This record gives sequence, structure tokens and C-alpha cells, in this order.
Amino acid sequence: MVIEPLAHFHGGLVLRHHKQNSCEQPLQNAGIPDELIIALRSNKGHSAEPVVKTGEQVFKGQVIAYPAHPYGAVFHAPTSGTIKDIRTHPTAGPDASPTNCIIIQTDGNDQWLSKDNADSPQSRHDIINTIREAGIIGLGGAGFPTHIKYDHQSLTQATTLIINGAECEPYISCDERLMLDEPEAIIRGTQWLMKAAEADHGIIAIEDNIGGVKSQLDQHINALGISNIGVTRVPTIYPTGGEKQLIKVLTGKEVPSGQTPLSLGIIMQNVATAKAVCDAIEHRRPLLERVVTVTGDSVSKPGNYTALIGTPFSHLLKLAGCRDDIDKLVVGGPMMGYAMPHDQIGVEKTTNCLLALPATATKPEIPAMPCIRCGDCVKVCPQELLPQQLLWYINGNDQNNDLEKAREHHVFDCIECGACSWVCPSHIRLVDFYRYAKSELTYLDIKRAKAQHAKARHEERDARIARIKAERQAKRRQKTARLTDKKTAQQEISAVLARIKQQTADKTDD
Repeated sequence: MVIEPLAHFHGGLVLRHHKQNSCEQPLQNAGIPDELIIALRSNKGHSAEPVVKTGEQVFKGQVIAYPAHPYGAVFHAPTSGTIKDIRTHPTAGPDASPTNCIIIQTDGNDQWLSKDNADSPQSRHDIINTIREAGIIGLGGAGFPTHIKYDHQSLTQATTLIINGAECEPYISCDERLMLDEPEAIIRGTQWLMKAAEADHGIIAIEDNIGGVKSQLDQHINALGISNIGVTRVPTIYPTGGEKQLIKVLTGKEVPSGQTPLSLGIIMQNVATAKAVCDAIEHRRPLLERVVTVTGDSVSKPGNYTALIGTPFSHLLKLAGCRDDIDKLVVGGPMMGYAMPHDQIGVEKTTNCLLALPATATKPEIPAMPCIRCGDCVKVCPQELLPQQLLWYINGNDQNNDLEKAREHHVFDCIECGACSWVCPSHIRLVDFYRYAKSELTYLDIKRAKAQHAKARHEERDARIARIKAERQAKRRQKTARLTDKKTAQQEISAVLARIKQQTADKTDD
């Protein structure tokens, strides 16, 4: 099955990819570091609660944390060792935001707890549950728990599964190398995900400049006799790998604002996620490792490494021959990545690249100048937003009102690709403003929800007090009525007795 691109999304950039050096060598095993730093966070901060204690011995594959939120994920010990500490530690997120981490002192034995030898799941619900228990999340983006896309699936329309292998960020080549080295696992994982989605067909989307990958995938699809999965090449334009942009290119359809691809009958997963699903179902391996690209001008041996979750960045940089001239360490690519304060941070499930750059390879910090309303940012925005207008609202004097106007102009549709910042002649870091606006609006929404909840509780309390007061008043009225009735009855009895007494006295006188 071949599906050719039907459309092109608005805007985008053509960038130098810098991927050849890191993609030349096959995947390399990063081995077992002395220590693992496992951040118990996924999908925009939703965390998991530890189920182990400091000093406890753990084994490979053992559950060490369960999610505290429906959008959290299960975490397993990537290898055997001892729980050295459970504490707050910097992570690979924006600003290296600290979160609860489990520190494992590895023992080098890599001893499994046990492996479930049960038969492979057959029903879609069994597949979804296996994915959930394996702790699998989206390995190419925000880390959304994989099973939720299928739990919330509406089966009223035919579903298409898209496997995203369009790695549009410069320098990042982990998915390309994974497709070259593990094509069969990716295809088999795609089949399992299609069963979970009850999808009619699947599409593996790759960029049109990696022909070797297509031939590898096609060869294995034909060897397995699969007719409902096809490989489609898409234009190498940044950010084609974005979820909404790739859907537009493949189908010509646009995901409505505020909705998910499921509204179009589409589910999208990363190629690494498909491979992880194959490992979980066919080999009973939870998500314990991921492929990380280690590259940059400060690295002498760039490559792609299969690293255990929690592997310190310093361990990977050493394997890649990182030199002392490193000036900036970025997690992710140069467009959407985050600079790290140091290398004593652990690989997370969503960590796809470590970019080590010397001072000569980084853009100097040029002070931002006023917006000149040139419109270049509008031309490249893949979401067809008005970046300069959003900046105007976010920088307004009446902060709350202007932020609400930014919401009305769809600031939450911004995918933070950085294309607008890249072309801005005034060197304005536009994406930082949009991130700020979204976080502030989310905070205001939480405050508003809490205020409404408090108001509702207050109104319920007032209604409860009024009800209790009314009930007490009713009881007092009933008691008063009973007392009044009793007094009246006693008076009537006394009157009758008085008449009888008087009649008896009158007879005696006669």
C-alpha cells in the first residue's frame, strides 16, 4: 500500500540537518553506568509515586513507581541494584525543572526479577493493558501515555494508524538509525498497535531524503506478507514531523483546533514507540531503555546509543568522546531543545538527543529589539497563527485581559517549533513568550477552577446550614404545637372536672 503526500502545510523551514556523522554507525549499547537517575515524570509533569524504599534491592524489570495521575506512567528498574536515594533532582525538561527521582546504585549483574511467559495478548483490551503495564509513552514528543490513545478511542469510524518516522529536527537521527537496525520490530509493533486501534491500515511516514530506510522497511513488509502497511516519503521540511503537520501532508485534512487526531479517525505514534510495543508484547520487556543521539561539534564520536532510562548524560558524553570545549548542552534539537545546566541529569523516556556545542557553534546572545511587524514569522508558522499579534497581547499592560486575547488567538495551538524565532530579524525569542503565556493561562485556569470549586463548596455549606436551621425551626414549632395542644387539653379536662365537682356539690345541697 502506497499513499503519496496529498498536501503541504503552511510555512515551515528548510534547514541543514547535520545527521550524517551520527547516523553512519549502527546502534551502540551504552552499557550499565554506575548510577541511574530516574525522573518519575512524564507528559507535562504528571508524576508517579515510588513503591520502593531507600536501601531496597531491586531487579531488572521490577516496578519502582506507579502513576499518581491517569496521564502518568509506570516506571521499572532498568537494571538490578540498590535504591540509593529518592529525592528531588534536576531533570531533562525545560529549565531542568526538578522533580522526584529514584537513584539506583547498579550492581552490574543486570539480573531480571522474572519474565512473564504468558501467551501474547489477543484482544485489543489485553494489548492496551500490556502497553499500560509496560510503562510505554510517546517516545518522540511530549510523552503522552500510549494506552490512553486507545482507551479513549471511538470505534464509530474507521481508524488509520500513522507511525511517525519523520525526524525533522537538525542533528537528531535516533529514529532513522532505529529504522535501519530494527525494521522488523517496528513493523511488528505497528501490527500490534493496529490491532489495539482496530485500524484498517497503517502508514509509516519517513522523510524523502532517507531512501535506505524505505528499502529496508519495504523489504521486511514484503517478507512478512503484509498488505495493509505502507511506507510513505514526505518532504524534508521542518516541522513535517509535527503531528498536525504530518497529518496534513499525508491526508490533506487539518486537525481542528482544540481536538486530537482521533477526531479524524487517526492515531499517530513514533517509530520508537512501535518498537517498544513489540518488545513489551513479544518479549515481555517493559520500557527500560531508549535510543539517544549524542552529537554536536564538541563530540568526536557522534552516534546513536541504546541507553537505560536514567543513564547520566555524563556517561553518554564520555562514550561519544565529548571534548572539554563544550559550552552548551542541549536536550533535543537546536529548534525545540532545552539547554541543561550540567551533565548530572538522567536520560528520560522522552530524551532523544544530547547536543554538545562549543562556543563557536552557538549563536551569540543578541539583545532583542522591538518588533517591526515585518510578518516573517507569519509566513513560516506551520499552525497559521499570528505570532506578532500574540506577542503584542502577551506584552500588553493589562496582563490578564491580554492573555485572554492570546487564548482567543489560539496560543495553545502553538507547537513551539521555533520557526518564528528562527526568522525574526529583531532576535525576539518568541517561543519563550508563548510558553510563558500558556503556562500562565493554565495557572489562571487552575486558580479559576479552584475558586469555582471553593464557591460551590461555600454555597453548599450555606445551603446545608439553612437546611439545618429550617429543620430545627420546624422541630421547635412541632414541639411548641404539641406543648400547646397538651396545655389546652389539660385546661379542658380541668374545666370538665370542675363542672362535675360543681354538679356533685349542688346535688349534696339538695
